[in-house]
Amino acid sequence: MKEAGNARRLQLNELDEMRIDAYESARIYKEKTKEFHDKAIQRKTFEIGQKVLLFNSGLWLFSVEIQNDKTGNIFKENKHHLKPYYESFELGKGSMHVDAPPPSIV
Repeated sequence: MKEAGNARRLQLNELDEMRIDAYESARIYKEKTKEFHDKAIQRKTFEIGQKVLLFNSGLWLFSVEIQNDKTGNIFKENKHHLKPYYESFELGKGSMHVDAPPPSIV
């Protein structure tokens, strides 16, 4: 009976070691995955007076104040829903000229 009890305790200790190893492996995997994901995130910086495009949603984290140019209304919005606005290309101000469409590839 004593030998069976000692063998069972040894099995339980081995099981605990395997469980701890599994937790450690999962933690390392999560850290590496997070690091890979964070490298792909593009940080957004905005200047006061800069025009932005707004994706409207109900999530309100990291809010910033923005102002509508047409109405002058000031409101708060999540900065993750903002994208820089680039003015449209105006003909005559650039050096682009198109004579004919490119040949089609058959």
